[in-house]
Amino acid sequence: MRHRPAGAAFAAAMCLTLAPAAAAAPLVFPPRPDDGISVTGPPPVTAEAWLVYDEAGDLTLASRSPDETRHIASTTKIMTALVALERSDPESLVTISGTAAGAGEREIGLVKGETLSLKTLIQAALIHSANDAATAIAEHVGGSVSEFVALMNDKAAEMGLTKTRFANPHGLDAPDHHSTARDLLAVAREAMANPVFRDAVRSRLLVLPDAPDGTSRVGRATNLLLHDYGGMAGVKTGYTTRAKLTMVASAERDGRRLYVVVLGAEGEQAHLNDVRGLLDWAFESLGRYAAISLGNSPEPAETPRASSGVEAYVHLAAQGLVTSPPAAAPSPPIGAAAPPPVVITRRPKPEVSLRGAAAFWWDLLIGDR
Repeated sequence: MRHRPAGAAFAAAMCLTLAPAAAAAPLVFPPRPDDGISVTGPPPVTAEAWLVYDEAGDLTLASRSPDETRHIASTTKIMTALVALERSDPESLVTISGTAAGAGEREIGLVKGETLSLKTLIQAALIHSANDAATAIAEHVGGSVSEFVALMNDKAAEMGLTKTRFANPHGLDAPDHHSTARDLLAVAREAMANPVFRDAVRSRLLVLPDAPDGTSRVGRATNLLLHDYGGMAGVKTGYTTRAKLTMVASAERDGRRLYVVVLGAEGEQAHLNDVRGLLDWAFESLGRYAAISLGNSPEPAETPRASSGVEAYVHLAAQGLVTSPPAAAPSPPIGAAAPPPVVITRRPKPEVSLRGAAAFWWDLLIGDR
């Protein structure tokens, strides 16, 4: 191996000079022409609001309108299950009321007077998206549907979800019942910490005891990606006329867990296709945060914009997050309108290690000869 002291000094100087600026600047997709780096952005999706989140790095990889309040349909049941698991024993027995049995829309076939465990009802609500089960949960845990809804809203307030409001435990369209993609991500992440919830949302089938009249009851997962998407771990789908197709999804590969939230998808299985495309992009195209461009720098105007790509790599390399250089972005069709910006944000990380950055640039610029 032949060392090049001048190159090493150059790499170290860049780390010292540029790393502080990289630590503070937000990231933007698609990159602007003066960002000095080209990347492949996320695929087109039908959802009107969405986000992709990487839990390992506590990083929102991409999003569009993540804080826009929208109808959320049966993704509501994530909060229903979370509140129930926090406030009641999953093994407690629930007697089904006439109100629950007649909840309407999608049901699992609960019958007034029968008794089932709370855990079974939570599974029915999450796997089969059963509205009768969600109503029975609310009555059991809260004493009434209205009191349980108050508990749901209390939980949202406790979590700091200022744009979330619930009017029922099942998600059917109602005034003042809404959330955002970012808020639903927070609810899903907290719920996934509970093993009962986690096991339910990764299940494809639920077989309940036969109804008192002998009718068989089988609940099939509404999340069809559980059947064919590698690493899929849940979480919940939904649909109403106003909400359109909605979904919160989680998948894990090689120890890396991603979440995708899509709201307002439109078209046959559009929510499933949107989630699949965004997960594929995040897992395969980004690698481990490789295709990232830095933009909107808060640094003084005299900071050279041409160095923004270098700043991004210094910052990410110092944290061990870069594995490969970015791919070139395909050229858009002539005359095509530029897509709206998709903002990538990240929370502050520990102070950048200059030693790690210097080592990265040594290998990249000098390497073995």
